[in-house]
Amino acid sequence: MIILAMATFLLFGYDMIFDLISSLFHVFIVIAHYLFEFCESSLDSIIEHLFHTSRRATQIIVFYIMTSILIAVGFLILRKVPTWSRKFREQSIAYFNYKKMQAIDFWRQQTLLLKIKLCSEVIAGISAMLFVSLS
Repeated sequence: MIILAMATFLLFGYDMIFDLISSLFHVFIVIAHYLFEFCESSLDSIIEHLFHTSRRATQIIVFYIMTSILIAVGFLILRKVPTWSRKFREQSIAYFNYKKMQAIDFWRQQTLLLKIKLCSEVIAGISAMLFVSLS
């Protein structure tokens, strides 16, 4: 019964799932923005009280501090990009080869009649898509 309810929800409630995911993403963005504003405000107060600067000078100092932090984090991330891309490339090639071997094994296991059926279904599907898209 639970499986039937879950299947029904997935079939007919996909828009609610998408809405829930997008709402959660928006909540995370808002929380991240509030955290950023809190850090900026705290840094403003600390700089202003430590160095007895004006509001404008404090904002300039905080801007350059935050820019420096952003550049440092960006540099550290950019140092990792070649490793990540190499790992992603290797995993993608391995996945592609695995799926290709699965398709080849599937094709080898089929009889001649099933191969003809599969080819005719693919040709009919492509023809229908072309007919609908070009008419």
